[in-house]
Amino acid sequence: MVSYFINNQIISENINSADNQKKLSICLETNGFSFTVTNSKNQLLAFVDIACSFPETLSQVIALVKQIFVDLRLDYMLMDDVELIIPTCKHTWVPESLFDAAHSRSYFKVLCPLDVKESVFYSYSEKLQAYSVFAYWDTIVSAFKVFIPGIKVKSVQTKMLETQLLEKSRMKTIIEVYVRKKDFDVAIFDNKNFVLGNSFKYADKSDIVYHILLLSQQMNISQDNIDVYISGKVDKAMYAYMEKFFGRMNLYTGKKLEFTDNEMYKIPLYQHSLLFR
Repeated sequence: MVSYFINNQIISENINSADNQKKLSICLETNGFSFTVTNSKNQLLAFVDIACSFPETLSQVIALVKQIFVDLRLDYMLMDDVELIIPTCKHTWVPESLFDAAHSRSYFKVLCPLDVKESVFYSYSEKLQAYSVFAYWDTIVSAFKVFIPGIKVKSVQTKMLETQLLEKSRMKTIIEVYVRKKDFDVAIFDNKNFVLGNSFKYADKSDIVYHILLLSQQMNISQDNIDVYISGKVDKAMYAYMEKFFGRMNLYTGKKLEFTDNEMYKIPLYQHSLLFR
């Protein structure tokens, strides 16, 4: 018996039409996953937020994902592009010239221990001419790969490069922070270049400020000259606290899309910014 709960469901009436190229973006969460469907006209056709506990076996996870898409009457076969975004702090960048897929697991020997249930995945970044190498639970990722053949698996860190903030960083430094339940990701852009990316664990909002200030100090960046864009699991208390240290704080909501349903204006875009890029 598969079970799940829909936190939010907004689907355009013409979601399954054959008009325009469509992209399905799925982002795994701690307790489920969310996804969007957009088209080549920069329109948002669907936003769905699912709460569920993923089962232990591959067949059970596949059954769960299949049931969700069947119940939503969403035909993923009509999608021209499908991506799966993986939230993990077990990540590293490897230059293309040094990358060896056959030994990708070895990159984590000095970084962090991997669970036997975790597998290593990788995706290539044209911008950096490097591979994003990351680890996540094999059963969950494999289920989506089996259910949707050809799905592109990306790390959060790779997705953070697909941002308008890169262009905005001309003549200034921008720090993007994506907050999850127990860890967060940082990307630093300067003069339209990606200069640093990292992930950290945190127990309190002060930990996030500490790591950003430390990175700024290491890079000789004055905190008065930083634009901070934050998204993900951010609440008012966290935002207000960080605003005391960084005067130019912004909630990042991703690129602007044309909404095809009035209910879409109620979507907390900043909580799902990885889907709106």
